[in-house]
Amino acid sequence: MKTFARAEVEKAFWRRMALQDADDWNAYTDQFTMDGVYIEHHHGVFRGREAIRAWLVPVMVPCKGWTFPVAWVAIDGNRVVHKWWNRLPGARPDGTHYEFAGFTAQEYAGDGLFSFQEDIYNRAETDAVIAQWKAAQK
Repeated sequence: MKTFARAEVEKAFWRRMALQDADDWNAYTDQFTMDGVYIEHHHGVFRGREAIRAWLVPVMVPCKGWTFPVAWVAIDGNRVVHKWWNRLPGARPDGTHYEFAGFTAQEYAGDGLFSFQEDIYNRAETDAVIAQWKAAQK
């Protein structure tokens, strides 16, 4: 496999993050190759851009208003790994965010497209944070 210039990989990564931040999950999905693979350990393995779209777009509907700040990014050849936060709207009374961390590994394939993505996060922590956030909304 060809190794792409770091600047190209980094530009494609930040474009994906901008689409994510805009809640534009259709355009985000367009950044996968036609045969891309997305592994989400709690939802399954999705093969092909349209299978990824069929799952990702509806699953993100309840997440409107969330933000996904990037804590750090590591780029090694075509691989991009980053730590991010799923940050829910609002804050706790002490000012801290309702958020949980995760990690994503991606493989850049050229032409602004990624062929692989795997998300890793603690589901128990996710459920606890969401429950706390919902309770605070009442």
